Formats: sequence, C-alpha cells, structure tokens
Amino acid sequence: MNEPQVWTLIGVFAAALLGLTTVITQTFMRTMSANMSTMSANFTAIETRLDSMAVQVDAKFDTVSAKFDTVNERIEGLRTEMTLRFERVDERFEQVDKRFEQVDKRFEKVEGRIDGVDARLTTIEKQVTGIDGDVQLLMKQAFPK
Repeated sequence: MNEPQVWTLIGVFAAALLGLTTVITQTFMRTMSANMSTMSANFTAIETRLDSMAVQVDAKFDTVSAKFDTVNERIEGLRTEMTLRFERVDERFEQVDKRFEQVDKRFEKVEGRIDGVDARLTTIEKQVTGIDGDVQLLMKQAFPK
C-alpha cells in the first residue's frame, strides 16, 4: 500500500472511531439523562409519599398529644377531688377525735364518781360491820346462852 493510502485508511479509521465514540457518547448521555429523569421522578414521588406520611404521622402525634392532654386534665381533676375528699375526711377524724376526748373526760368524771361511791360503800361496810358487832354484843347481853 502506498503511503497516501495508509494515511487515508488511518484517517478513515480515525474518523470512524471518532464517529463511533461520538455516537456511543451521545447514546450514553441520552441513557444517563433519561435514567436521571426517571430517578428524579422516582425521588420526587418518594418525597411526596414521605411528605404525606409525615403529615399523617404529625396528625397521629397530635391525636396522641390531645389524648394525653385529656388524661392529664382528668388526673388533675381527680387529684383535686381526692385532695378535697381527704380534707373532709381529716375534718371528720378531727371531729371524732374531739368527741373521743369529750367521752374520755366524761369517763374520767364517771370513774371519779365511782371511786367516790366505792369509798362511801367502804365506809358504809365498815359501819355495817361495826353495827353488826354491836348488835351481836347486844344480843349476847340480852340473850345469854
């Protein structure tokens, strides 16, 4: 082969390689661009789904938070009611305690009176014993054996 023919062949081969590289590069870029567009659309769809799920989760959290607020209000109401009832019970116990103190004072008075009656009965018993001795002495004197 002649030298110009070799150079022509080299030029044709280089042009073919360059054309082939250009075609492959263009095809690759189009494929990548299409895939990127598809990926972008997929990511947008996923982002939309995540946003809707976030809205749903926020709604659920708001519902749960509202329920907790309701429970907290009920607990506070119960706490207030229980405090009031315990205060009433304490007042009643104090009244009962005062009544027991009054009853205790009355029992002390009754006990004092009983002690007085016991002392009087003891005195009467001594007197009766003395009288009995006197009666027996008189009986012995009046009716000797």
